[in-house]
Amino acid sequence: MSHSEKPEQDNKGLTRRQLLATVGSATAGIMLAAGTGWGTASAAAPLPGGVQRAESPAWHNVKDYGAGSGRYDLDDAPFIQAALNAAVRNGGTVYFPAGIYYLKTNLVLYSKVKLLGDSAQASVLKAVQRHLTLLVANGVEHIEVEGLGFEGTGNLYQEVYAEPERGMQLKDCKHVRIRDCAFVKITNGIRMTDCRHITVSGCLFASLLAAENDNEGYGIVAESGGELRITGNRFVQLPKTCIYLSAGCSYSTVSGNTAEKCKDAFVIVSSRLKPCSHNRIEGNTVSSAGLVKNESSCTHGILLRHYSTDNLVLHNIISRASVRGITLEGEGTTELERPAGNLISGNKLDGAPGGIVLLNSDGNAVTGNDVRRVQTGILLDTKGEGGGSRCRSNLVSGNTLFNCSSAAIRLSTARCENNTVYGNAGAGNGEALVDKGTDTGKGGF
Repeated sequence: MSHSEKPEQDNKGLTRRQLLATVGSATAGIMLAAGTGWGTASAAAPLPGGVQRAESPAWHNVKDYGAGSGRYDLDDAPFIQAALNAAVRNGGTVYFPAGIYYLKTNLVLYSKVKLLGDSAQASVLKAVQRHLTLLVANGVEHIEVEGLGFEGTGNLYQEVYAEPERGMQLKDCKHVRIRDCAFVKITNGIRMTDCRHITVSGCLFASLLAAENDNEGYGIVAESGGELRITGNRFVQLPKTCIYLSAGCSYSTVSGNTAEKCKDAFVIVSSRLKPCSHNRIEGNTVSSAGLVKNESSCTHGILLRHYSTDNLVLHNIISRASVRGITLEGEGTTELERPAGNLISGNKLDGAPGGIVLLNSDGNAVTGNDVRRVQTGILLDTKGEGGGSRCRSNLVSGNTLFNCSSAAIRLSTARCENNTVYGNAGAGNGEALVDKGTDTGKGGF
């Protein structure tokens, strides 16, 4: 280096080389901040035990924090929680390399953090403590969980706990994505309470476990809240309901899901005190694939119960349900809090004792459905003896019904009042229309 290229030692300014180095460092810092999505991170506190920090402040490998020993007798939860705690300081992704992570305590999630596994089959969180919820989130926003497997102890216990084993529990959360995960050999999958803008997509719920109690064996349960998207998931051999919307859960979409060999209902929408309304249940399939003779795919395909109003049930395929394909069911003790204003349209139902059934339901439209090989294609009836034991002002029109052994359409009692039935067609039915209702209309306007 010549004398003229040597840097000055006084305050006359920077040389060309110093200036380029300074600009380059600043540019790299800006690019790093833009790539993480969370802005420039502040320096984090030192990690205990000589654990080396990941190169990027936005990427936290749980094995760098001590998790993933593969030993059943060691609890990976504290090490994973350390990675989660670091991620909440800086924002970013907590990465789970392939392996089984054994948990004796639950993991607590924070806002603006993503959990990422190699795949649901490769990166598995496994409970080794009974009645454990693996992931817990309260009041958080903008989190993602992707490519993780959730597995329970694989055992059933006779005692009944208010909080049974679950893969995930979300309360008062917003803007959460759960994608490409698997919930296997665990008593419950996901429970959401008072949550909004939650997406559950591409997940597998298989071989869930349930003892003789009412709070085990469910795939996805959403209590109150709304604006949920439950799409493209697969449910296999579930002992209880696959998807359950309750307590006023509204404005949600349940679409493109598949159920196989399940022992209870596929979808239930049910609420007593405030309506579950404006939900869209569309394009789902309850499959009969792999069923042997006299085996069923579920009990009810889709059940709208109690105070369920203004929902859309569209273009679903339901085969070989053991009870009914689609049911709307109100209580006889109330005249208002009942299924009302729902649209049931474009569905294909096959091979169940009951096709579409309306019990104590008012002002619903059943149009354009295809029902085959059932006992009664479309049934309007009442239940109970109270003042609400009425089935009124429903429309049944434009449906096709084939090989309904009892009747294509049946209005079973005089308490089926002011309903309209016209423009339906089909063949091979025991009877076309059995009408014991009161003031049934046979034409439109």
